Amino acid sequence: MSLFVIGNFVTFTAPTGAVQRWQNFFTEGAVSFDGQNWNLLPFIYRGAQKTRGGDNISSQLLLPANPLTLSWVQDAVNSSWMVEVETYQLTDTYSPGSRLGHEFWIATGLGYNTQAVELQLSSALDALGAQAPNARITHQMVGALPSTGVIRSG
Repeated sequence: MSLFVIGNFVTFTAPTGAVQRWQNFFTEGAVSFDGQNWNLLPFIYRGAQKTRGGDNISSQLLLPANPLTLSWVQDAVNSSWMVEVETYQLTDTYSPGSRLGHEFWIATGLGYNTQAVELQLSSALDALGAQAPNARITHQMVGALPSTGVIRSG
């Protein structure tokens, strides 16, 4: 039987530009990776989930419930922190191997009980509530473009 271990690197960026870097797999202290130091934060990352209506995608970070994490999560939500999550398959020595995912989120909500604090993350582009810049496809960007909507077979 083979063992498949994954770990997450999470970067929180406040609107002021302050950055915090955390990882959830190496318990022996900070991890140096990609020129940065990542401290341990015990969390579970639940990856992207699409809403039933298809209007947005979301994910969650589950943290231990205590006054410190609850206050920290409230600050992240109230200030709409940007959250970058990178997921890696780890090697036998718990160093990052191949990258499995790379996502960007905005902290948008929270929930808590006696066991855990849940930081709710949403896509920065909300199909119902936000505007995305329009893009125009040009010949220079993609090459030859069709001039009609007619498709012929054969």
